[in-house]
Formats: sequence, C-alpha cells, structure tokens
Amino acid sequence: MTLLLPLGLLGLLSVAVLLLIYLLRPNYNEKLVSSTYVWKLSLRYKKNRIPISRLRNILILLLQLLLLACLAVMMAQPAVAAAQTPSKHEKVAIVDASVGMMVASENETRFERALGYVRELADDAFRYDDGVLSVIVADDDAHFAISRLTAENKEELPERLAQLSDTACSFGAADIAGAAELAQEVLLLNSEAEIILYTATQYLDQGAFRVVDVSADDDWNAAILNVTPNLEESNTYTFTVDAGCYGQAKPMTVTCELLGVNGDANAAPRIASKTEYFTDLDPEKTLTFTAADFGGEAIVSFREMYVHIDEDDSLQRDNMFNVYGGTKETIRVQYASTSHNNFFYGILNNLRELKRYQWNIEIVEASADEAATEGFDLYLFEHQMPAVMPTDGVVLLADPDTAPEGSGLTLGGIVETGGNFTLALGQPHAITQYTDPSRIPTVNQYRRVYPSDGYSELMYCNGEPVLLAKNEPNAKICVLALSFAQSDYSVTPDFSIMMYNFFNYYFPATLSSNAFEVGDTVTLNARGETLTVDGPEGKQEFDSLPSSLLVTAPGDYTVTQTDMTGAPVVEQFFVHIPASESNIFRVQNALPALYTNDTQEEGIADLLIWFASAALVCLVVEWFLHMRENV
Repeated sequence: MTLLLPLGLLGLLSVAVLLLIYLLRPNYNEKLVSSTYVWKLSLRYKKNRIPISRLRNILILLLQLLLLACLAVMMAQPAVAAAQTPSKHEKVAIVDASVGMMVASENETRFERALGYVRELADDAFRYDDGVLSVIVADDDAHFAISRLTAENKEELPERLAQLSDTACSFGAADIAGAAELAQEVLLLNSEAEIILYTATQYLDQGAFRVVDVSADDDWNAAILNVTPNLEESNTYTFTVDAGCYGQAKPMTVTCELLGVNGDANAAPRIASKTEYFTDLDPEKTLTFTAADFGGEAIVSFREMYVHIDEDDSLQRDNMFNVYGGTKETIRVQYASTSHNNFFYGILNNLRELKRYQWNIEIVEASADEAATEGFDLYLFEHQMPAVMPTDGVVLLADPDTAPEGSGLTLGGIVETGGNFTLALGQPHAITQYTDPSRIPTVNQYRRVYPSDGYSELMYCNGEPVLLAKNEPNAKICVLALSFAQSDYSVTPDFSIMMYNFFNYYFPATLSSNAFEVGDTVTLNARGETLTVDGPEGKQEFDSLPSSLLVTAPGDYTVTQTDMTGAPVVEQFFVHIPASESNIFRVQNALPALYTNDTQEEGIADLLIWFASAALVCLVVEWFLHMRENV
C-alpha cells in the first residue's frame, strides 16, 4: 500500500487526544443520599454486571480508536499499485527538424506541415479516454517536446503545440537515432504505442515506424555543396566547386567572385561563371575554375572568394559559399651562426615546403655579428649568442656559448663525455613527441646548463639537461646544448622530428581548415594567449588553448588573436549546412530498429472505499454497544 497524501497521517494525533480524554475523565461522582438501603439491595446485582461492563467499555474504546485511525488513513489517500492494460491509443510523433525541413512551398515549410499532421494525430488520439500523445523533436539533439500527455490533460495541448510551432529547425542533420532511443523508452512502457515519423527523407526499410512524407510536389533545391581551393605545385590556385540540383532538371549557372587577388586589396573582383545542365539522374556535378576562367593571370593569393547560384529554389541557405585561406601569414625566420650548416638550413627548407598550405615562410641567413634581435618571428642562433634576447619572436639557442641577457639561463662549461653517454628523455613534452634519443649513437660533448626558472627539461645527457624549453607570453625559448660537430644528433630522424614538433608547438595553426559543416567541432589554437571567435552564434573568447568550438549555425566566423609583437592576427572560416542535407529528396537505407515486448502499465487502485467501510462498521458497532450499555 502507498499513501498519496502522507501528511494526512497527522490525523492520528486524534488517537492520542482520545486516550488523554479517557485518562483525565473522573471515575466517580461524590453525592449525598438519605439512606444506603436501596444501594445495598442492588449491590449484589451490580457486582454480577461489572465484568460485562468493563469488557464493553474496552471494546468501545478500541472501536473509537479504530474509527479515528481509519479516518486518518482516509485523509492520507491510501492506494495500491495495480497492473493495468496499456493504452491502445498511444501515439509517438517524431518530427524531423533538420535543415531540410526548412524547405518552403506555398508559404509553408515542411516543418510547419509536419506540425499540422501532429495536431490531427492528437485529435485522433484524444477521441478516446485512454489516448496518450508524445512528441519528439529530432533536431541535432533529439528531445521530448511533449511527453505522454493524456486525454485527461488534453486542454494543455494547444499551448504545448503553440510552443512547438516556435521551435526552429536546426541547421544540421536530424538526430533520428536519438529520437528512436526516446521512442524506445515509450515502447518499454507501452508496447501498443504507435511510432510515426514525419519527414521528407525516404527510407527503404521503415521497420517499426510509420513514415509520413511531408514534402510537396513542387519542392526543389539548388545548392553549392562544397568549394575547395587547390594550391598547385606551381604555388598557384585552382578551385573545385561541387554543385547540386534536386527536384528539377534544368541548366544552372555557378558564379565565382575572387577578391583581393595577388595582394591587390583595391582591385575589382575577378568573376567567372560556368553553366551545367542538371538532371534527376545526374543531380550533382563538379566544376573546376582555373586562372584562365578569371582572365588568365596566375592566382598566387586571394583574400576571399564568393561562390553562388542565383536561383529561386525552395531552400536558400545553401545557395552560396564563402572561401577563405587564400592569403598565408608570413613567418620570417633568421638563421644566424658563426658556421652555417646544411642541417638547420635543410630542415627550415623542408618546413617551408611542408607548411606552405598554412604559412609563407621566409628564411634569412645572417652572420653572428650582424644578427638582428627584432623584426622576425623565429630566431635561430647557433654557436655565438646575441648579447640581448629578442622579445618579439620565438628563439632557438643551439650550442650556446653564453647566456644572453633576458634568457634566464645559467650556463656552465663544456663537458667531455668520451662518447660514453647517450641521451635520455626528460619530462613528456610536445617537442619531444615521437622521438627516441637512445637511437643517437655518439655524443662527445655538451654544454652544462644549470636548472633555470621557467624551463622544462626535455632531454638529458649524463643526467644533465641538454634540451630545454620555455613558453611564456614574452619568453618563448628553446635551448639545445649540443654541437652538431660533436654529436650524431643532426643525422638521425629524431632531429627532424624534434624540429617539426618545435615548429608546431610554437607556431600552431589557428585552424585546421577554412570550411566546416554545421555540427563539426572546430579545433582552435593561437600563438598568443587568448583568441576570440565572432560568428552567427555571437562572440566567444578562449583563454585556454588549444580549445574547440562546436559550430551549430551556418555563416562567416572571424578569429582574432594577438601575436608576440602585439599585432592583431585575423583569420576567417565559413560554416555551411551539411552537403547531404542539400539533397532534399535523399533516400536512406533503414531506420533504427525498435524492439517491443508485451507490457502492462502500473496503475493505482484507490483503497478509500475500504477504509470508509471499515470506519462505518466501527461506528455502527460502537453505537450498538452504547445502546446495550443503557439497557
């Protein structure tokens, strides 16, 4: 048994009150009489009746106590769980809320049409007393909009559906798998529930779902699916445009507008157009735009490109595409040494080629005496160190002879190893990732570096640090206390790996790409301490890097950071709706499987009538005993 209103048990206090009344009630009354003769005559008769009277009084007290207890329990609304037959008229409506449901025809979107069908479904379910309705919105994260609303509460339906009408579709794909999991929860409670999916996507295997098509006959969509800028071996750009036309067979023109070509910010846009014929059998095509299409001059760089299709289709969100990343930021590198070697210069040239999609790396060689300490992004000093450390870039000190002012280093003398010591890794670090110093066969000598504040010790020789790194806002320094002439380090793969890691660590790419789909997670990094992203979802600031951003709205995003010199660095990326969603008549293989077992719902059986009957019996018996007492 369970109590629906446990506070009603406070009525049991009346039991204590009744007992208190019995305890305080006087047992006799003192009276003056003229004679005891009559009393003496009845004494023998009274003694015979006393045992029966006491038993009757006890029974009356017990009945009164039971009566009060029954009334208190009735106030607490007693009930017991009881199995009930599940509703035969329970409906679960799943509404596809993907971007494809924004397709409009005759001033009505597919989503609005689906909600109209849900209203009709609700009216049908609530014609029965056991009607139950649930509504699941399958946007990018499926959720219940209405959860098991019963016919008893159907007056809430208009307001709940009005709130649902205000729900905007997501700009990504529908979470049908998540919606199926929520529907499965209902089926576990009621195996008789019917699952209806309102969508325009066709499914070859509908399984346990009933699929209602909400598309209109005149729906069609033209789309720019993707645009890829291709940097050729000649360091010039060509562009690949993927376009689609769904629901109609017709010619369609794709137009590209290039801005800021080859660094000329004031030049007029270069425009190129191509027309292709699309059919139902061939709805997607790939178009290639070269320099010849834009007038013939080679395209070495560009600020941005606007690609569009000017068609009055049913979904305008995917008719354009912005392309960024055509202008690479320049990284200026100075290599200063008393004896330049091919190892460092070869590595720098390899990095320039490997990173050409991200950076424009310029390398300047200088003698140790003429080396600059400002104006570069990366300073590489070998053998002879500068008097004062640069503060506007990353510094690599290789085989240092002295500790420059501002480095925070404390150096000792040269240690001769006799070739008996090998290298060992220190604390785990991004710079030494994937390296194995034990592969270096010979280290004849190294420069002793004493522990210094702010430096991480990444590699040891004879238990002393020979590779150290610091990464602070105004001190980005790496120290390699080895001479290539006195070790085999430069001819092993580990040196190349270490330098590649070094560059990635101090010069991380802010973005892995300049184009993403809605629902992608964008990885963000920065050369500075903070980074700001401003886009359709508002402005966000990141002070813990690397970080990530889940993009849920299409459009342009601007990424701003400040480098070591204090100069702002601005990059942009474009987010487009998923290409699969542009096909508004797409066909999928199967819906997720749903499992049903015979179920019985747990209901509540009211016990009020039973306790009321018991209270009435107690009252009648107690009244009868009082009547007998007076006889």
